[in-house]
Amino acid sequence: MAHGTKHGDAVDRRTGDDPRWVGGHRIIRRLGEGGMGIVYLAEGRGRRLVAIKVIHRHLAGDPEFRRRFRREVATARRVARFSTAPVLEADVDGETAYVVTEYVPGPTLYRAVMERGPMSGSELEGLAMSTAVALGAIHASGVVHRDLKPSNVLLSPVGPKVIDFGLAFSADSTTLSVTAMGTPAYMSPEQARGSATPASDVFSWGGVMVFAACGQPPFGTGAGHGVLYRVIHDDPVIPRLDGVLGDLVRRALNKDPTARPTTAEIVDALAGGATERLSPALVPPRAGNTPSAFVPTRAGSPPPVARGTEPPRAPSEAPQIKIPRADSKGQPTTPEAGRGAASGKGRRRRPATSRRWVWAGAALALVTAGTVVTIQATADRAGQPMRTSGTSAVAEDAGTRWRKLPGENPLRADGVRFYTQPDTEAARQAKTWSAQGRTADAALMRAMSEVPQAIWLAGGSPADVTRTVRETVTQADRQRTVPVFVTNNIPGRDCWNGGAPDTESYRAWIDAVAEGIGNRPAVVALEPSGLARIPGGPECPRGGEAAAVQRYGDLSYAVETLTGLADTAVYLDGGLAGWPGFTQIADRLVNAGAARADGFYVNIVGYRPTDRSLAYAAKLSRCVHLRTVSRTASCADAALAAVPDDAPGLPHFIVDTSRNGTGEWQPPAGRFPAPDEWCNPPGRGTGARPTAGTGRPLADALLWLNSPGFSNGQCTRGTPGPADPAYGIVTPAAGQWWPDQALERARNAAPPLTPATP
Repeated sequence: MAHGTKHGDAVDRRTGDDPRWVGGHRIIRRLGEGGMGIVYLAEGRGRRLVAIKVIHRHLAGDPEFRRRFRREVATARRVARFSTAPVLEADVDGETAYVVTEYVPGPTLYRAVMERGPMSGSELEGLAMSTAVALGAIHASGVVHRDLKPSNVLLSPVGPKVIDFGLAFSADSTTLSVTAMGTPAYMSPEQARGSATPASDVFSWGGVMVFAACGQPPFGTGAGHGVLYRVIHDDPVIPRLDGVLGDLVRRALNKDPTARPTTAEIVDALAGGATERLSPALVPPRAGNTPSAFVPTRAGSPPPVARGTEPPRAPSEAPQIKIPRADSKGQPTTPEAGRGAASGKGRRRRPATSRRWVWAGAALALVTAGTVVTIQATADRAGQPMRTSGTSAVAEDAGTRWRKLPGENPLRADGVRFYTQPDTEAARQAKTWSAQGRTADAALMRAMSEVPQAIWLAGGSPADVTRTVRETVTQADRQRTVPVFVTNNIPGRDCWNGGAPDTESYRAWIDAVAEGIGNRPAVVALEPSGLARIPGGPECPRGGEAAAVQRYGDLSYAVETLTGLADTAVYLDGGLAGWPGFTQIADRLVNAGAARADGFYVNIVGYRPTDRSLAYAAKLSRCVHLRTVSRTASCADAALAAVPDDAPGLPHFIVDTSRNGTGEWQPPAGRFPAPDEWCNPPGRGTGARPTAGTGRPLADALLWLNSPGFSNGQCTRGTPGPADPAYGIVTPAAGQWWPDQALERARNAAPPLTPATP
């Protein structure tokens, strides 16, 4: 019985027959339709993106269907939210039966492996640990999943989530199934005979790990009954997984349920023992057990596909089927079973392939009668080719909150001009000095104030930030210019230095920023040092791993919210050349959901020369691209050089040139115990003017993200202080306007500022 809704038939608009509202949620568009109902993208309360499955009326009138639908929703609600795509609300008894789920960004494990190749090393080990933790949470809820497989594991930014509870049942149930249900390639022997326990899910976990490691399930492909025969009678074909992980997978696939480890034992073993890297070789297949399509694949490489053909479809993606119970000897009751394996529209619009560099697949977890299915961005069913490049439709929908269609990156529009704030500290300083007769200094300050600079948003109530942002974008829109914002309010900010008090407050604040922008053009640089000095990292160890996970989650939320606007471009913190570590910042960008942003920015807290920053950012773009494809990919120079300039999926970037006109400060050797080159370095000047005409294909713009005239803090450079020995005075506190420094940077501008007349 087919439960899935195919995205390949999705409609890109709301038809005249579709409702405008369902349960207080505004319908944006239809995503797809299946045998059980219609899936809609909707705007929930508080403008939250949700997915709604509305059950067909003819099924809603069936009492047995209602019973199964009610049980499934109840089961999904019992499971810990962190381990799955939670049900937000549902109406199982009303005239219109529907269920609302939270959106979970990221591809399925099946899609990730088929498009980017098998996993290995720490990537595979992390998947093993995370899925075991999620499965343990499911079992702790008193639920046996019964259909764990690669397409039911979503690789979200905060870790894998297990979905699809249509076949789940209570672990303490005393009622056995009269038929075995599930996906044959990942079913346990006892489940094939009609019963299931938490140990059955562990068997499926072992099969999922095998698929992740080599791109094929442990009992091959073919007809469902033939696969089940091998599940019951034959040994699994397992890659050479040495160490703890290899031992756990082999034990998990034991025919005897009592010999398998529990999820708690899996987690303890992985946490306490070092695992080895995956060997590219496979254990030789047993004769007659493995179809010819089951060929070894090199770790990190996609399965081989003949030119002009579609990629192979793994049996994990076959429709779920009901399997008659085996006889008393364990033999399938059908004759063919033992035959082996023979068988909100934006202002401007471009092609979707240029909107964002995204995961090739994304998924919505949607509850249908009998199953929670994955509506995928790219088809993986027979007869529907898989998309291997470009922007997926659902990935675009994933960011949609105030729009109906993918928007435009305003930095890539022709003739873009940037908004200049009318009343900056520099402008006010120019007026003051002009009144004092300091005409030349006033002219330089006025010239600097007329250079477009980013508006920093730091704190304030949601209502205040919405008002500030709305006033800015409205004025910019009248001038046909694009405003640039820098958000600086994430909890803990720069290594626990202020910011919003908690995640809930921060996300409400981000929602307020988004509400202020609306459908007008804008550029947002998210949280300076938000990744370069991440809590739990080497630069800021306080808080540990939990703090890092929270930071990634908060940034991912900001990316999803702001990229959902009609004409907003969003960039994440990429540090600067030499800080932090190269692959370290690349991995952090991947973890923070940068694959759904427009790119990253560099040098906002530094003074690196523009050419050096451009070269560094181009290399970082390639490293992020490779690490997105595989977390174990090398970012050595040779590997980066092999990535062509026009490779699909290369992230774009911005370089901050606000203070780098004279480059970095090189203090005399030995003059200061701690030079602190980053803190108010003397002799610096403003740099290249903001422009989107960089002449570099990946460089979206040079911008003044930071401000040339604000203090970095009261640094004493290792001396007792309180004066800064480089200046001989006590400098202003961090974030305060410093007129003398602003004037110095205006005088040292490269290229020179053109003094303006009063």
